[in-house]
Amino acid sequence: MKSWRYLDSDEERDLRIDFMRGIVLLVLIVVHIELFSVYNLFVWERIGVVSGAEGFVILSGYITGLVSRKRIQEAGWGGAVRKLLSRAFQLWRVSVFSICFVLLLTFLPKINLTSLVTFTDRGANTTYALFPPPGTSIDTWLVDIVLLRIGPHQLQILGFYVCLLALTPLILKAISGGRTPLVLLLSWLVYGVNTIFPMIPTGSQFENGFPLLTWQLLFVHGLAIGYHRTRVWHFMSGKQGRYIFALASVLFLGFMFWAQNTPNPLIPSYARISWIAADVYRSVYDRYMLKNTLGLLRLVDYASVLIVGYAVLTRFWEPLQRGLGWFFIPIGQASLYVFIVHIYVVAAIDNLLPFGYPLDQHALWINTAGHTAALATVWLLVRYRVLFRWIPR
Repeated sequence: MKSWRYLDSDEERDLRIDFMRGIVLLVLIVVHIELFSVYNLFVWERIGVVSGAEGFVILSGYITGLVSRKRIQEAGWGGAVRKLLSRAFQLWRVSVFSICFVLLLTFLPKINLTSLVTFTDRGANTTYALFPPPGTSIDTWLVDIVLLRIGPHQLQILGFYVCLLALTPLILKAISGGRTPLVLLLSWLVYGVNTIFPMIPTGSQFENGFPLLTWQLLFVHGLAIGYHRTRVWHFMSGKQGRYIFALASVLFLGFMFWAQNTPNPLIPSYARISWIAADVYRSVYDRYMLKNTLGLLRLVDYASVLIVGYAVLTRFWEPLQRGLGWFFIPIGQASLYVFIVHIYVVAAIDNLLPFGYPLDQHALWINTAGHTAALATVWLLVRYRVLFRWIPR
C-alpha cells in the first residue's frame, strides 16, 4: 500500500490537483453538451449535491495562492501583482474574442449555435437570449462586450475570474501579512450579506449563475489554502487530520445517499431511489443546496468531496495515475485551454448528432458516443498541442 502513495513534496506542481481539475473539466464538458448519456448517471449531482463549477473555482483559487506565494518570494510583491493583473487582462481578452467570434459564426448559414447564444432553464422550461436582439445599437453592443455582460453561458465564468483576479492582490496582501483569519471572516460576511440581500455589482450575465459576492467564498478559501499549502498539509497529515477525514467520509457517504433520492425527472427511475419524499428533498434542496446561491449544505458537501477525493488520490495514486492519469492530468494541466475550446466542441456536437431533443433517454448510447467523441477530441487537442501558441493554458 505504501508503494501506491503519492510522494508529496514542496514542488509547485501537485499532480493530484491536476488530476482533480481534469475530473472537474470532464464534468463541465458533459454538462455543457446537453445530451443524456451514461456519463450523466455519474456527473449530474450523483456523488453528492455538487457540480464541476465549484471545484473549478476553488481549485483555481488554490493554484493562484500556491503560485503567487512563490512569485512573491522570487520576484517580490510587485512582480506577483503584475502577473495577477496580466492574467486578469488575458482572461478579459479571451472573453472578448470568444464573444466576437461566436457572434461572427451566427452569420454563417446552416450552423446551429442555439446552445451558445441561448440558455435554457430545463426546470422552468424557459429559454433566455444571451446576446442583444437584432436592431440593438452599436454602442450598446460595444459596452456589453467590453464589460463582458453577454456571451455563451459556458464561458461566462471567465468574467467572474476577471473580477476576482483584479481584486486578488488586495486579498493576497492581507493573507501574506498574517491576516488570513480576518480575510476568511470577511469573505463569510460578504457571502452571508449577499445571501440575505442579493446584489449584482457588475450587472453582467455571469452573476446569474455565479454571483460575484457569493462565489468569491470558494475562490478566497482556495487562495488561502494554496498560499498556506505546507501548513495545511502538515495539519491534515497529523492526528487532527484523521478526525477531519473521518468526519468528511461520513458526510460524503451521507450526501451521496441523499443525492440518490433526487426527484429530478431527467434521471431515469432505475438510477435513483425514493427513500426520501420528493417534497422533502425539494424543500431542503431549494433552501440549503442551490448552486447559484451556494447553499450551506452544498458547501459542506463539496468540502467533504474534496477532502475524501484528495485523500483517495494520495493513498491510491499509483493505480489511479496509471489507469486514468493519462486522460485527467493533461487536460487538468491545460485547464484554461480546455475551457476555451470546449465551447466549439459543444457547437460541433450539436450540429453533428442526428436527432432533435438532446435529453432523450432513448438515445442513451448515441448520446454516450457523442459525449465520448467530445472528450476524445478535447484530449487529442491537448495531446497534440493544437493552437497552443495562440490559446492560453
